[in-house]
Amino acid sequence: MKSPAMWLAAVASVAILLLGVRAFLDPVAASAGFGLPMHSDAETTFVRVYGARNAFLGAVALTFVSLGMIRSLALLFTLATVLPLLDTVVIVSRIGPGHELVRHAAIFLVLAVASVALWRLNGRALAHRQH
Repeated sequence: MKSPAMWLAAVASVAILLLGVRAFLDPVAASAGFGLPMHSDAETTFVRVYGARNAFLGAVALTFVSLGMIRSLALLFTLATVLPLLDTVVIVSRIGPGHELVRHAAIFLVLAVASVALWRLNGRALAHRQH
């Protein structure tokens, strides 16, 4: 895991996993971080679903990082770029556009940059194996 792309993927994977864990441990605060603040645990079912999704994706991504599965990791990150876009749709449909969307835009950007870097790394790894 010497490449910057793999380090970025590892850091992003840990962050995604921690977002998921936070949603289970403190769903009220996590809902505010998501952009749709709730005020009681009874209101936060969606946050727990969001947390389960993130914890699972973070764990899978970390597994791919630890096994050096560059192509699988690149595909996972590429497919995951749709998630902050869908999260944005949820927020806009409930409260309209606002500063809450900055977090989701940042997550999208990190996933997109990591995806491009991982695909490039995968291409270099394939080219290296062919020589």
